[in-house]
Amino acid sequence: MVSTPTLVHSRTCVKLDTGRLAFRTIEIPEPGPGEAIVRTTLATVCGSDIHFLDEFPMPRGVAYVPMGHEAVGIVHALGPGVTSFKVGDRVVASCLYGCGTCANCQRGEIALCLTFGTIPGITNALTGCQGEFYRVPNADLNMARVPDGLTDEQAILVGDVMSTGFAAVERAGVDTGDVVVILGQGPVGLCATAASRLRGAGLIIAVERVPERMALAQRLGATLAIPPEAATDHVLRATNGRGADVAIEAVGLPETFELALAVTRLGGTVSSVGVYGAIRHLTVPVTGNFYQRRIVTTLCPAGSDRLRRLLDLVRFARFDPSLLFTHELPLAEVVRAYELFRRREGGAIKIALRP
Repeated sequence: MVSTPTLVHSRTCVKLDTGRLAFRTIEIPEPGPGEAIVRTTLATVCGSDIHFLDEFPMPRGVAYVPMGHEAVGIVHALGPGVTSFKVGDRVVASCLYGCGTCANCQRGEIALCLTFGTIPGITNALTGCQGEFYRVPNADLNMARVPDGLTDEQAILVGDVMSTGFAAVERAGVDTGDVVVILGQGPVGLCATAASRLRGAGLIIAVERVPERMALAQRLGATLAIPPEAATDHVLRATNGRGADVAIEAVGLPETFELALAVTRLGGTVSSVGVYGAIRHLTVPVTGNFYQRRIVTTLCPAGSDRLRRLLDLVRFARFDPSLLFTHELPLAEVVRAYELFRRREGGAIKIALRP
């Protein structure tokens, strides 16, 4: 169903320059072929938003960049060619979108779309979700309906942090009874902790120093939560000197990457999913830690099928992502939300933003 095209005015969080945000009214043109315009019912701030704000230069000749890539909303308008949705549908979109026809998309690697572009630049990233309305390109491929009965808080994270955290575990090949160490219990690390439990891991060790995050990690399935400085000794002691089968790096710092190598057994796997941002190089010691471990990296898997699978995990009570929300603010206070999130004020993990 194609809606009547209209120009939309949206109050949206925008990046004006490195480290500078504003909440202002912008124009969103009518949807083009295959596109959807969605009216936001819930948005949030992600750690990668902070990286983009602080560490990426403004594109040349651009006055502002609409911020945000995680939202749930109601379809407001559809462009020509959209066949899977209608105006009024409640939807969630992937944070990275694809064309559906390039070689990578046909392999199911939608986040690595060759048509819309991949890192560096991240030109296929969803933008503008921290606004009253946002645009979803190629909606049939990159969007999914939210099942009845799920709250916005339960649905919103499937587009990024839940998909990313679960993929870190999937790509590592976590198996029944494995010892898994997850370094960092931010939103992605917490999702990886929950995914490890669902995959049948035995001993699950969450590495974190923020008390609220340590407590939530144990609620989501961690056997225990320990601070980083105790990690190596504790993991080796718990495994009789063998080390973990899998270590998941969900922080994005060189020291946590090295720690992941140190706690992983010979023949084990290090799964790196943290966003390294301004860090351009990782120095890995060329020792047994490097040669005798498998290293995998993950970029958030995307696409409508991925969204539906994750929504089913939530719908059938396998995981409740709403547990990650610690704060709620009006969307108009999004700039304040960035500061709360950045400082982890009041134990902030995820902040719900309501228009």
